[in-house]
Amino acid sequence: MIRTVSRVALAAASVIAIASPALAHMTFETAQSAPGEEFRGVLVLPHGCDGAPTDTVRVTLPQGFVDVSAEAKDGWTLETPGTDGQVGQIVWSGGAVPDDGHETFAFTGTFAGDLPETDIVFAVEQMCGDVALGWEPAVSLGDAPADHGHHGGDTIAVGDLELTGAFARATLPNAPVAGGYVTVTNTGQEADRLVSAQSSFSPDVQIHEMAVVNDVMQMRQLPEGLEIPAGETVTLAPGGLHMMFMNISAPFVEGETVPVTLVFEKAGEVEIALAVQAFGASGMDHSAHEGH
Repeated sequence: MIRTVSRVALAAASVIAIASPALAHMTFETAQSAPGEEFRGVLVLPHGCDGAPTDTVRVTLPQGFVDVSAEAKDGWTLETPGTDGQVGQIVWSGGAVPDDGHETFAFTGTFAGDLPETDIVFAVEQMCGDVALGWEPAVSLGDAPADHGHHGGDTIAVGDLELTGAFARATLPNAPVAGGYVTVTNTGQEADRLVSAQSSFSPDVQIHEMAVVNDVMQMRQLPEGLEIPAGETVTLAPGGLHMMFMNISAPFVEGETVPVTLVFEKAGEVEIALAVQAFGASGMDHSAHEGH
């Protein structure tokens, strides 16, 4: 029998797990498409199950996602069960990704042309022996950037820095972690550094980086903070640089705001409000995204 363990229980089980990237969400490398377009979903598996290797990944496909083709992986068995000629699930099994390993699982399909321009959720089950973790990565349909309220258009100035587009994603009821995002522009002549962040929603807000290293997506904490070079813009966005709220005290609810205090080396402290968007939202269209 498969034993499903909540992410809250996993977080409480180990202080080391809380302080490491082990609670990172399973996400898509690219989470933007449009009705009628083909989409290549690349799921990033950032960790195992609190010490155990991952041996199965099961994706349940949403209605309206058709003409599906999954990519085989060496050492894994691929199954695509479905009905009426349509694939309903994709299952990779029999492999082994270590708890501290990283792996990707890819498939292609087409979003039906009559789907609304909204967020489409894929249910993903990650299995490690008799333990299973559930994730719900989403793809945002439509060319228009997701709206995250009046906060997204506000510009907050502190020292030589300008902060815009602050937002967070809604979380599942039992999620122990959440992500926060903002764009920081340094208009000065000297570099500054985001050294820390604090929030009443979390006892530990970390600054993280996700990057592709040797074709593998990796995530790590930046204990020394994040440099904001002079005259440049640094964007914290899903799939790249971001704030990680560990062991959150309450879910992030769409339509509400999450307060956070950012501490910069030169500019000092500034308090901002993250407008909570829908689960899987991509935020505003940041043309200066760093490409992580």
